[in-house]
Amino acid sequence: MRFLIINTTLLFVCSCGLLDTNKQRSNPVFIAAEEAQFLKDGGLRSKINDFNTKIVAAKYVESLMVGRVSVTVAEIDGYYNKNMGQFKRRGDEVMVLLFEGQDKNSAIKIKNVLDRNGLDSEKSSGVIKKHKPRRVFLKKTQLSENMSGRIFNSNPGSSFILEKDIGFVVFYIVGVFKKGTVKDLVYVNDEIQSKILAIKKHQLKEKIIDSLSVEYGKN
Repeated sequence: MRFLIINTTLLFVCSCGLLDTNKQRSNPVFIAAEEAQFLKDGGLRSKINDFNTKIVAAKYVESLMVGRVSVTVAEIDGYYNKNMGQFKRRGDEVMVLLFEGQDKNSAIKIKNVLDRNGLDSEKSSGVIKKHKPRRVFLKKTQLSENMSGRIFNSNPGSSFILEKDIGFVVFYIVGVFKKGTVKDLVYVNDEIQSKILAIKKHQLKEKIIDSLSVEYGKN
């Protein structure tokens, strides 16, 4: 496979272009350095050229990678099944929906709808869509003793209201999870996708660099 590569003779032009651009932007420190003949220093010129070389090379490789890396659902499932031990909880956790910044009446209405209808009902879905709660995992070690007892002694599907500085907050308990249990795939899907994507990008980057090295490297 043959790649188009930027001619290295452009690097000096890039360097000069960088200097001219900075001057045109009226950077006072740059202008002072130029008037002091600081830019005539050969070592500095070499560093600028090396810096520009690395930028051009990195950006060029990135351009060759665009649209060539993706992660499938099957890959995510496979990674999860082979590495479930990575996703064990290190402590007791609870997942809650937080309806924050509510006035008292709104908080009571939200709680009543959730308690009476369950999370999967049409009415609860309407409340969630309207108020857009945050989904949060809380660890026992992060909470005060009173708060920890209140949350971890609650059953999934229950809720309670607390008054905060920003208004009333409705806590809806989605699930309580013990230390050592494995997180469901839905909770770690994004994490796995990011890991696989990073691995694939690194592999593709190395492949491209190797190919360019063979094509344009010194004999």
